Amino acid sequence: MTLPAAHGSAALERFLEAAKPLGLTREEQARLLGLKREAYFRRLRNRSLKTSEAATAQLLPLALEKVTALYGDPERARNWLLHPNRALDGARPVDLLATPEGYEEVIATCEEAVYGFY
Repeated sequence: MTLPAAHGSAALERFLEAAKPLGLTREEQARLLGLKREAYFRRLRNRSLKTSEAATAQLLPLALEKVTALYGDPERARNWLLHPNRALDGARPVDLLATPEGYEEVIATCEEAVYGFY
C-alpha cells in the first residue's frame, strides 16, 4: 500500500477527526501510532507528528472513509470498526490500523462482509 505524502500537523488533525466519532481514548490513539502515552501527549501539545507517525496516522481516516463508503452509513461503519470480529481472530478492526498490513486486512475483511466471500 502506498500512502500519500502527509505533513505532521495535517495528518494529526485528520487522525483526531477520525478518532473522535469512534470514541477512541488518547491511550488508544497513542497505541495506533505506536507511541507511548507521554510521547503522544507531547505531539498533541506541539500539534505535529514525525514523518513516520504521520504516515501511520493516515490509516485511521482512510479506513473510516472506506468502511463508511462500503456500508453506506457512518453508524454501521463505526460499529463494525469498534466490535470484535471473528474473521480477524476476535480483534476489533480499529485495533489493527497501526500498520499498512493491518489496514489491508481490515479493508479486505470489510469488503468480504459487505459483498460476500468469493
